[in-house]
Amino acid sequence: MNKLKDNSDQLKIAQWIVFAIIALGILGLVSLFVYLTVTRPLTKLEILLLQFIFLAIGLGIGFGVSFWVRQKAVEKAVKETITPHARSAFRRLASLYDSLLRASTVLRTLNASPAPDDYRIIFSKLDAIVTEQLNTADDALEDWRDIVPEDADELKQKLQSNNGPLDDNE
Repeated sequence: MNKLKDNSDQLKIAQWIVFAIIALGILGLVSLFVYLTVTRPLTKLEILLLQFIFLAIGLGIGFGVSFWVRQKAVEKAVKETITPHARSAFRRLASLYDSLLRASTVLRTLNASPAPDDYRIIFSKLDAIVTEQLNTADDALEDWRDIVPEDADELKQKLQSNNGPLDDNE
């Protein structure tokens, strides 16, 4: 994950460097034509060339700015769309983690207790915890169905074919 973040940061730095080089080149070109215009009269061909260059610069800047604005808008829209699902998935993960901690505690109790009657109580607790985890996993799968419905359906079918119906939590 850190490597991906580093590559993304390097790409952004490279984009800004290229943008700065292009901006400096445009500034230099504009300065050259302003200097030529001030120092001597331009011919009709030079005026036409100057207008074409300014048109190209204007279009380039316009497209560049619109691309940048569109990219930022898309990033914002994606973040606004995904954030609620990410929060939901994080809550489900926390719930599963808490449930696994309870299962671990019950298993430690099983090791400490030699009485057979205690085993039945402990196994019923473990059954309740596993059922709770399966329900949480089902809820998480439904949350992901909003984002990637095909993948969620495929996973649910795979789990049902391997373990029987998910909704019964036997």
